[in-house]
Amino acid sequence: MALLKWIVLEEDPKPDNYIAIMVTDASRILKIQRRACTIFDEDYEAIEHAKALREQYKVKSIRVFYIDGCSETIR
Repeated sequence: MALLKWIVLEEDPKPDNYIAIMVTDASRILKIQRRACTIFDEDYEAIEHAKALREQYKVKSIRVFYIDGCSETIR
């Protein structure tokens, strides 16, 4: 199983109304990493951080984007 990294975008999410988490292989460098973000090795750490940002920015949900193009919403 490949090691993953969980990238939480730190920018104000509006108008999207969700906090974005990008999941990718640990060795891959994404252009998104040049933006304001925090990188985690564990899913639970990323989700907890995203929950705090959700409260800070007063948005409704968290959306996780996976490397295969799928996504899911966490309320």
